[in-house]
Amino acid sequence: MKLKYVTQQGFTLVELVMVLVLLAVLSISAIGLFASRTSYATFVAKDVLISQALLAQQIALANPQLSSPSTLTISASSDTWVFSVQKSGVAQNEIATVEASGNSIQVDGATLSGSTSFTWNNQAGLSASRSIRFLGENSYWVCLSSEGFAYESNGGCP
Repeated sequence: MKLKYVTQQGFTLVELVMVLVLLAVLSISAIGLFASRTSYATFVAKDVLISQALLAQQIALANPQLSSPSTLTISASSDTWVFSVQKSGVAQNEIATVEASGNSIQVDGATLSGSTSFTWNNQAGLSASRSIRFLGENSYWVCLSSEGFAYESNGGCP
């Protein structure tokens, strides 16, 4: 007598329902991450500032013959923050814009209204260390050292 083995293909109803329930739970928990853009504005602005500061430092390192090869300008309005890097002698800026969403920026402890600039010298350093704090639902510190480095800090700059 020969036995035939029947192989089944596909998923059972229970497996399909479990996958749907799992996807629903994941999507509900993830929706909170995207519901409020204000909570991400400070995080994104911190990363943009660090990348723009590193760009300004690299421009300064590439042009040591100039006395002030690059400048980073932060402009703050009620709804946007603009980070602009200017290379000395070049008309075009590298610009990044972040939605402020009612958050604020403090530079060296004072709330920024308008704009402020940081200039890297021909040795890719700044004249003094500076601290920038992004205030919102979450707060982030960015330190610009006198050596020209930009880095995130957990609670102030030295």
